[in-house]
Amino acid sequence: MSKFAVVTKVELPEGETIEHGRQELETNVIPMLKHAPGLVAAYFLSPPTGREGLSFIVFETKEQAEGAIQMQKIEPPIKLISNEVREVAASA
Repeated sequence: MSKFAVVTKVELPEGETIEHGRQELETNVIPMLKHAPGLVAAYFLSPPTGREGLSFIVFETKEQAEGAIQMQKIEPPIKLISNEVREVAASA
């Protein structure tokens, strides 16, 4: 059975540190996400340079992934660049 991922790109606030971002994820985002229906795994990637963050959050069904997008709360000063649901083609 296929799984589906929410792939999100954001622009992080100018002047913020990676450590501040990690704290925000640990304190607010991850605890809320753990209650999302169908959650399989979530990964949040730091930018190698610049301020663009990337996350992919895997769900059991397309409907659960689409529902997660509706529940996302990306608020200023973080800027949403893109947000989409993709089918997971393979995993290892």
